[in-house]
Amino acid sequence: MRPAAVLAAALGLFAAACSTVGNGRLVQLDDARAGVLLVPGSTTRAEVRAAVGQGAVIRFQSGFETWQYLYREGVAKGWDDVPYIGLITSRIDRPTKELVVLFDARGVLRRWSLQQYDDRPPRPASRPATPGSAASAPDNQDVRHGG
Repeated sequence: MRPAAVLAAALGLFAAACSTVGNGRLVQLDDARAGVLLVPGSTTRAEVRAAVGQGAVIRFQSGFETWQYLYREGVAKGWDDVPYIGLITSRIDRPTKELVVLFDARGVLRRWSLQQYDDRPPRPASRPATPGSAASAPDNQDVRHGG
């Protein structure tokens, strides 16, 4: 097999490995849009389901529920374990957007959180990080809303 054919096949496989995971409705969701859709004290489960679909649910004995939504772009994680290819894919940023909503026992929204963060494993710090130091803080954007 000619080197050009091998390179073309490898690039084709790599392009096929690009993927997105999760709820695609989160792509367009930002704080302003979420603030209109998710109003603590008035937005209901049915309204959230209509806006962003059904999330992963955790139910509590108190009747409260959290719904979680994730959206991640990039290369499928399995490629990190392939020799040589993993050297490249493990360094690719995988931005992840996460929405978590909390409903009370009546099914009314109490709080919500929308954040975006880099899904790449953290690199070791050049010096040991102490809890609360800048070196130990994650590189993310975190916004919490609601009462």
